Amino acid sequence: MCCLLGSAARGQRSAIWKEGPGTLSVTVGMGTTYYTGDLAVIGNYNHLALGAALNLGLTYRYSNRLSLRAEAQGYYLRGSQVRTRNFVKNLSFASLNPDLWAGVQWDIRNPTDPNRLFFPYLLAGAGLTYMTPKATYHGQTISLAPLHTEGVAYSRIAGIIRYGAGAPIVTGYRFKLALEVSYTHVLSDYLDDVSTVYPNFETMTPLAAALSDRKGELLLLPNKPGDNRGNPGKNDGYFVLSGRLIYTIDTPVHRWHRLRSRG
Repeated sequence: MCCLLGSAARGQRSAIWKEGPGTLSVTVGMGTTYYTGDLAVIGNYNHLALGAALNLGLTYRYSNRLSLRAEAQGYYLRGSQVRTRNFVKNLSFASLNPDLWAGVQWDIRNPTDPNRLFFPYLLAGAGLTYMTPKATYHGQTISLAPLHTEGVAYSRIAGIIRYGAGAPIVTGYRFKLALEVSYTHVLSDYLDDVSTVYPNFETMTPLAAALSDRKGELLLLPNKPGDNRGNPGKNDGYFVLSGRLIYTIDTPVHRWHRLRSRG
């Protein structure tokens, strides 16, 4: 009897979760971000410098296991060399950026399987982001990109590649709640305004020079032009761990698929 009840529960759960081809879902997600770049130190778990993210998207189920996704997101990142092994450089940034991406979602298991309760998925896609790194200097928030702190006028629009995984954790007839983690690889090393070497400070404004080399605030000797400021061999990126509220809409295409499968 217990086995029969368990089988019935699995079947009911699978039927509730099932989204046939043609269904359209509206998603809203909120979560936390973790920046990976020149100012981050791998393994320094005492200074995670977490941020936040909010996203809104659409998902169209193309087949039983393949879905097409498009999302817009606002995300906040921050990073600092304070309390890291690179504290003498004293660089820091914070950034509130938008991004836009489109891609695919692949269900690892067929959602029509009546013997499964857990349906994880993978995602991958590409898009664009706009970078707005800022720093606090003498109590004021200063935009760093216009100052050319490394003597480089880099583009603030950058391509992104996103990949990740997730799974629904609560399911209903129309609403679902999913947990998702993704990593966004930014096709630029200036997400944090740090990439290569210290420039010639004599060619810069006093404000740009002060925010390029912040050792003076620690009463240390300044860096020399050409000294290492960042790591140009690796671009920046960020993780997002989010909860996603999903509302599924029945469409004429889905109803046609459903009628055809019954026939």
